[in-house]
Amino acid sequence: TEKQSGIDPTEMLEGVFSRAADSESIWVHIENFNDYRKWTAKLSTSSLNNKDQEIRIWLDYVSPKLSIRRDKEYDEWFKKKAAFEVNKAFQSMRVRVHYQFHRALYRLQGMVWTGETCVNIWLVQNGFSFYLLNSDKRPSEHQDFLDAEQLAKSQQIGLWKPAIQNAK
Repeated sequence: TEKQSGIDPTEMLEGVFSRAADSESIWVHIENFNDYRKWTAKLSTSSLNNKDQEIRIWLDYVSPKLSIRRDKEYDEWFKKKAAFEVNKAFQSMRVRVHYQFHRALYRLQGMVWTGETCVNIWLVQNGFSFYLLNSDKRPSEHQDFLDAEQLAKSQQIGLWKPAIQNAK
């Protein structure tokens, strides 16, 4: 069960998209100080930014870092490009995060939504990540992830560019 795995069942929080720290996670600003404070005892210091009242959310089912394997220089550029594009698309937008608290790692991981757009699926749709099914349990957005990956593939964008797919 989820409790036995060290991951609490899904909950939700709201805030403002602050920035993509890297290609694997984003920072969310929590406006209310009391709402923010409840996280300071639960999360690791690498998942807290006390100065700006931000918490780090690790994105589920995507990983630009694990999706690209070309050469070191290109891989680094690709990860930075993915983070840059996420920042450009979602900067300062209100978000809701459907998260799970991972007790062993003292961090939050989940699905991030702004309006009707899921940031996780957006990464796949724009070719910045493969859809990574990392457990036996499929997310409720499973078909949306598959459709997003098929769209990116048919448009040959990001990871689906012929030059990347044919690289040795």
